[in-house]
Amino acid sequence: MLKLIGSFIGIALLLAALTLWWLYTLFGGAIDAEVSQLTASAQPQPAIITSARIMSLPAPAQRYFTHAGVIGKTIPTLVRITQSGRIRDSEDGGWMALEAEQTYSTNPPAFVWKAGFPNTGLPFVMGRDVYLGGEGSILMKMLAAFPVADQRGPEMGPAGLMRYLNEMMWFPAAYLGANVSITGIDNQSFAVTITDRGISATGTLFIDPAGRITNFRAQRFNTGSGRIETWETPIMAYTMFENLELPARGSAVWKQAGGDFTYIELDILDVAYDRPLN
Repeated sequence: MLKLIGSFIGIALLLAALTLWWLYTLFGGAIDAEVSQLTASAQPQPAIITSARIMSLPAPAQRYFTHAGVIGKTIPTLVRITQSGRIRDSEDGGWMALEAEQTYSTNPPAFVWKAGFPNTGLPFVMGRDVYLGGEGSILMKMLAAFPVADQRGPEMGPAGLMRYLNEMMWFPAAYLGANVSITGIDNQSFAVTITDRGISATGTLFIDPAGRITNFRAQRFNTGSGRIETWETPIMAYTMFENLELPARGSAVWKQAGGDFTYIELDILDVAYDRPLN
């Protein structure tokens, strides 16, 4: 009898494991399909960035793009980034480790962020943040089955485009695309505005004397509070990716009345463009 019960338990555990594997495969496949949609619609921008183009910009933008090394390069069509770090959903909430892969298209602007929050074995929570086709949404599932975050709606498109504008710091040549305008503010900062499918996002890049970006600031929709709030992404370290010195460590902060709320801290493990730079 005990042997029979043990057999039933073994079969039940096997079925549970197979079901879990199938759920992860199904959800992961849906995210991969969005990546395929993004890559299929991406169009190259073959124009080479010239020194004359850089010299026409405000002084801090000149320092930034010269230091970034984009002169003589083209805007990459696709960008893939690998990240690790930690995230939390409230000031008193616990931090969760995360591992993520993100794919971007520069023309049209789009991204798919695929993240896992590992516990043991398969990630306990898996999800994605998407800006695709001018629309944004976030979907996180526990055990790939039970939604713990499902955010969509008219505010998510502009919020997603703002995130994209910020993360162009990992492929800075894209700030010089036809859909982006640059405006001087002072000797330490300049504004960038991107437009896509009738919506736009504007942020401020802060540049040190050497030409490195130190922070990004914007007004962005906070899905947690449901309000437009000041959002910053200070940079703590840099390294060489694709022969460019790019941000390698940073965080994202909501500037709130009760104090700053840092909700994510990231390390960039790899940045890969769709083709070698010139």
